[in-house]
Formats: sequence, structure tokens, C-alpha cells
Amino acid sequence: MEEEVYVSYKYYSFIILYMANISQLILGETGCVSYLIYCNNKKEVAIIDAFEKYEKVIEDELKKIGNVTIKYILDTHTHADRRSASLYFSNKYNTGGIVKSSLTKYKGKMIGTKDNDILKIGNSKIQIIFTPGHTYDHNCYLIDKMLISGDCLFIGDVGRIDLGGNYREKSDLLFDSLRKLEKLEDHIRVYPNHVGAAHAIDSEDTFSTIGNEKKNNEALGVKSKDDFYTYMTEGWPPKPDNWEQIIEDNLNG
Repeated sequence: MEEEVYVSYKYYSFIILYMANISQLILGETGCVSYLIYCNNKKEVAIIDAFEKYEKVIEDELKKIGNVTIKYILDTHTHADRRSASLYFSNKYNTGGIVKSSLTKYKGKMIGTKDNDILKIGNSKIQIIFTPGHTYDHNCYLIDKMLISGDCLFIGDVGRIDLGGNYREKSDLLFDSLRKLEKLEDHIRVYPNHVGAAHAIDSEDTFSTIGNEKKNNEALGVKSKDDFYTYMTEGWPPKPDNWEQIIEDNLNG
């Protein structure tokens, strides 16, 4: 018999004065975050960045919302620090594959996206914003006035570029992706994939805004690609344990 895993998590539900709601599930001491985007009227849900051993957290939240249809399972990118549970949910709820960038090397069944594609949850739109840099297959998701920023943009920082690939190429890609996000309206809320000290993030806030990040995020203040590359290759914390194997596992599905 497999050992049953009990986990703790922080739960935040934000009822935004728009058409979609968001549940932010901070997964124990990991600092990792999963999200549910849902429409109360049509009871449609999108699950974003689900992780192994935390499936029950998502299932419990679905029960709280009540009588829902799981329409989409989305990943922001190929994770290097935790194994994905997106395949589990896609299979369980028969979503036809995981929503990912069409440039991913994922080998399983997926719904490929390109920049500015639109998905619908109830009466709301999920706009795909292709934001490579942290990985080559990174998407952010803009829903009404909420940005699921993955590992592209954190609170006060940005995602690292040193987990595979060509560092200079990825740095330049991330620089351009940040310029794209800077063009969003200042009041748009930013919901990242990692929060807090577990990921060397100074702020203990759980969300931010584009305007706050433009004012306070050091990485966004670097305005040349050469200087940004220097910033992105100095002073980073140790790499996650077994990160190469985790990437391989997540690409294999």
C-alpha cells in the first residue's frame, strides 16, 4: 500500500469584480503555488500548475466551489523543481490534453498554444502571452485583470535562466518577455508560481500588480540586454535537487 501523504497549504480566494474568480493555493512550505480560475455562473474551471502530492488540495478546493466542469488543465511551463500533476487531472477530467506552449518538448497529449491565443472560461477569456526566458516554453495567462505569471515574473524578482539551455539566449528572451509584460495596465494583479523565502523571494506578499513591479522590481529596472545578462548570471541560489531528472519526467508526462 502506498503511503498516504498529508500536506498543509495556505488558501486564498479572491472574488474579483470581473467575471472570473481565482483560488490561489500556496502549497505548504514549498512556496509553490497552484491556481484555479473559475466562473461561478457557468461553473467552469481551469487548473493551472498542479503538482504531485498536492492533488488533494486541488480536489478539496473543487469541492468547495461545487458542481463544476473542469474545462482546461494548463501549465505555465516545464517545471524543474516539482513534478507536475497536470497529466493526472487531464486524464481524470478528460480535458483532451494539457494546455501548453506549442514550442514545448512535452511528449504527451496537449493543446498547443501560440502568443495571443484565447481560451474561454465561462464568460471570461484566458489570453495566452508567450513569455520565454525562464524556459523556452513559458506562457503567462491573462484572465480579466489577473495575470498568472508563472516563473517569468515574481514579486520583486524574475525566474532564473540557468536550468538548461543557452544562458545568453534565455536571458535575451526573458528581457523581451518582461518588456511585453510591462505594457500591461498597471492595475493588473500579478500571481506568480512561487512566493516567499523558500524561493529566495524577499517579499512575503502573495500577489502584486504590474504597476508595483515596474516601480520596485530590480530586474525590470535593467534596460539593456548586456546589463540584464549580468544581472541574471550573478548571485542566484543553488539549483533544485535533481532538477534535470524532474524536467525529463515532466516532459515525458
